[in-house]
Amino acid sequence: MQAQQPPGDTYLLGQTPEAFQRLLITGQLFNPFMRQVLIEAGITTGMHVLDVGCGPGNVSMLAAELVGETGRVLGIDANKEVLQLAQARAQAAGLKYASFQAADLLNLTLEQEFDAIIGRFILMHLPEPAAVLRRLTGLLRPGGVVAFQEMDLSSHVDAFHPPSTLWEQTWYWCTQPFQQAGGDLNAGMKLYRMFLDAGLPTPQMRYEAAIGSEPDWVGFAWYAETVRIFLPLIEQFGLGTEEEIEIETLAERLREETISQRGVARTPILVSAWVRQR
Repeated sequence: MQAQQPPGDTYLLGQTPEAFQRLLITGQLFNPFMRQVLIEAGITTGMHVLDVGCGPGNVSMLAAELVGETGRVLGIDANKEVLQLAQARAQAAGLKYASFQAADLLNLTLEQEFDAIIGRFILMHLPEPAAVLRRLTGLLRPGGVVAFQEMDLSSHVDAFHPPSTLWEQTWYWCTQPFQQAGGDLNAGMKLYRMFLDAGLPTPQMRYEAAIGSEPDWVGFAWYAETVRIFLPLIEQFGLGTEEEIEIETLAERLREETISQRGVARTPILVSAWVRQR
């Protein structure tokens, strides 16, 4: 669901300015989790890192901060417009050693090797993620690191409390169009098997989520913007109408309902896996 840009038309979350804005919100919400994964995976000073499906550069910039001026980060994405945004953001942050290149992940050819290959919210969009992982490992130097983070959207039993019809509807609008369009709601929990099927050693893993209740929690906006970019699919699949959803007020209604009930809500579960190739 949340993803950095997967290749070509496998990406189900759109290539519009609204979709790019949602990816920036995604960074605000999930970057602390990914940063910790990169640190635990061993991304450090001087490494050369490939970020696949980099979108507006959220994860590429995290990696660039860790590798420093003696390292290099290459972010690849199929969408040239979002790469312009990524490059501008990296330059504004003074991360001159982060660069970006348009490329189709499914047919990727690069003339260099990397110390690490990383990605966030991309494998869940791919029809054969293990096969892609296996091909990517061919770009690794001996002892290189592979680290990915995906969402698990299979259950919302504990996603909000107290029970809420509005939150139920929002979760439905965020997940059902994604699934019906071919996305994998269970990608996070499948990461372990993806790594093994790709011929990688047994990975280390994390399982976590962002949770919030305070008025300025960015999760309210993230859920609303996810529904916004799914609106065409929601209507196409008969899952709801724009009039029914009232997208312009959805974030505020989620916020008001949660605060008035002294409740909490969480994001989809984040599952991370990383390993050093033998």
